[in-house]
Amino acid sequence: MRMLRNGARILGLLILPLTLRAQTFTVLHNFGSQDQDGMNPPAGVILGQHGELYGTARTGGEFGFGTVYELLPAASSGGTWTEVAIHSFSGQDGQYPDAGLVRGPSGALYGTAGDSDGNAMVFVLSPPAGGSTFWTETILYQTPAVDYAYPGALVFGKERSLYGTYGEFSVYSLTPPSVVGGAWTEATLSNSGIWPVGTLAVGTDGTLYGASVSGGNGACNAGCGMVFSLTPPAAPGAPWTPRLLYTFEPETGDGFYPHAGVILAPSGVLYGTTSGGGHGRSGTVFSLTPSAVPDVPMIETIVHDFTEIHGDGLSPNASLVLDANGVLYGTTTWGGVAGLGTVFELAPPASPGGAWSETVLHSFLGDADGYEPNGIVLGSNGTLYGTTLYGGTSNYGTVFSLRP
Repeated sequence: MRMLRNGARILGLLILPLTLRAQTFTVLHNFGSQDQDGMNPPAGVILGQHGELYGTARTGGEFGFGTVYELLPAASSGGTWTEVAIHSFSGQDGQYPDAGLVRGPSGALYGTAGDSDGNAMVFVLSPPAGGSTFWTETILYQTPAVDYAYPGALVFGKERSLYGTYGEFSVYSLTPPSVVGGAWTEATLSNSGIWPVGTLAVGTDGTLYGASVSGGNGACNAGCGMVFSLTPPAAPGAPWTPRLLYTFEPETGDGFYPHAGVILAPSGVLYGTTSGGGHGRSGTVFSLTPSAVPDVPMIETIVHDFTEIHGDGLSPNASLVLDANGVLYGTTTWGGVAGLGTVFELAPPASPGGAWSETVLHSFLGDADGYEPNGIVLGSNGTLYGTTLYGGTSNYGTVFSLRP
């Protein structure tokens, strides 16, 4: 067991044979296959109340600046799903959305987009009334103009506040108005010189957990990334308290660049991915366990070291999904049988300290099913749903389902 300079530990790795297992994989939609359809979905989908799927497309739509789409389930088993562009960005109300959506009260959809002036915009789409298919968009907040705004995905926290990231430095909150029709209130929670990425995770006490692709003491340019927390203040309006939880140091066999952020398990363990590094130099899945000693960095374990050997994946860049049995699901951008990305499963060890077992559930082939998969979501029936940025029949990406 090796010690890192910040006191965290990496467990020795046992490279196990890769398991490949046939699954039920279905392409639900090929983007670019119809007029005014969106193109190139940059993020995964979210589930609606009745099994429908919602997501964003980076380009395409009526004006070419991207869309928010809805995918309605087939009326019968084996039937065709129906895609509807419920909003087309005009450029004035946002453009080129790069993050996914979050579903709020009354089925409203919240998301982020950019604009031509370098701002990041937060919007909400309210469900249509009557027989309309287009939803009503409202701009909730527009960030100051900054270079490389890159607004990330939103997450709901305590008291229905929204939290997100943009630019090289900022973690912010949006508090809903106290009266109907009032303005949302923005507050910058952190502006500490890090580059926050991915989706934030929210603890039961309101603490935010996130990742950065800069900072730390690693050998990468400007650092190899780190995981941090922001604890809410006891009194409203007081500063949030930042804490460094872990820094990545690939010279010791660690991963680097945790682009997807982290997810929080009920046990308090954080899980995430790094797009590079590890002993296989193809990225890692890691866990961070709270230390029993106050103010000591969390303890890291490499859950899986991607090797790109025998069909394994390469470069995981999307967030993980954790099921009720402690099984992790995720995607890799590259690797697999054809080198075009994978969906994988990681089953926890039977006893503490044992090795996790990886299974490649699907290897993407390109024209038939897409390539460069984004994040996935787990439905109540155990089916995984996701998107690919490219590929499919028109090479503009796909939406797929996968039954493990």
